[in-house]
Amino acid sequence: MMQAGMSVGYGHGYGSMTGQSIAVAGIAQLLAGLWQLANGDTFEGAAFTSFGASWIAKGLGHVPGTGVLAYQQGESAETVRKQQGIIALAWSIWVLILLAGNVKSHVANIVMFGTLNLQLDFSCAGAWLDHERLTKAGGWFGFFCGLSAMYNAAAILLNEENFWFNIPVGNWYTPKALKHDEEDRLYDV
Repeated sequence: MMQAGMSVGYGHGYGSMTGQSIAVAGIAQLLAGLWQLANGDTFEGAAFTSFGASWIAKGLGHVPGTGVLAYQQGESAETVRKQQGIIALAWSIWVLILLAGNVKSHVANIVMFGTLNLQLDFSCAGAWLDHERLTKAGGWFGFFCGLSAMYNAAAILLNEENFWFNIPVGNWYTPKALKHDEEDRLYDV
């Protein structure tokens, strides 16, 4: 939201979000990813642990005494922008892989990973080109990604077991059912 210019203002820093970055977005997602890996869900595990680790790194980067802020003080503004662009590009590639791994899931997941990828793409372009509008556009895509992530979470938590109805997520892909003899051949050694 700060990147989109929706809160304290564009370019005012993230110091007030340091604790949230480390604890909620970082440690909680990292632990969720580890639990998913323990449950055998490598996709969710990879996504949550990587995002959690990223948020922890972002949060720690704003903690005085870690050396991160002091390290970048000697860099020119252009070098810092290019470093941020490289990081955004690397994450954009990773999220594109996650998006590809979700094309057979549901529409709500595709929207979430798609808007996250656009946020990173626009942030990368905005950083490299020093273009404030591109950076703000990336922030808006990030905002909509956050909304779609909350919708996905609501769809998981609010179901017919504990709510009046299932929240629609747009299931569009149904795997072809295998015939009994085809299924047997899958497990032949």
